[in-house]
Amino acid sequence: TCWQEFWTRPAPRAPIAPSTMVGVFELWAMLKKGEMDYVGQKKAFDFQFYVIWIAGVIGWIHGFVAARFLYTFFWVFGASCFVGVMCLPPWPMWNRNPINWLEPKERDEDDVPIQKESKDSKKGSAKKKKN
Repeated sequence: TCWQEFWTRPAPRAPIAPSTMVGVFELWAMLKKGEMDYVGQKKAFDFQFYVIWIAGVIGWIHGFVAARFLYTFFWVFGASCFVGVMCLPPWPMWNRNPINWLEPKERDEDDVPIQKESKDSKKGSAKKKKN
């Protein structure tokens, strides 16, 4: 009976992370804003690095076997285009760890530094006094 219950029970669904549930308008606003967090930048860099390298190796082997360098170029160019579409826009998958910046502190007027006279302005005032 334990096995029957196991097989008839529906499988638990993994919860969908809120960062992956993005509507069309939210996606457009995010792409238009153009922000990507630091973790996303690192992941995008690693993704493009490995995809282009793997495509280069596969392309080199394919080009060597077929004795056509053009096939190597096609593999690397295709991978570069694919990576450009996947990594250059700030897709939500690259912005899952946003940084919470601190709010700026309000400055008191007493905190403003006093500007000192520069040497040039002192020389100019001394020349004016001589004339």
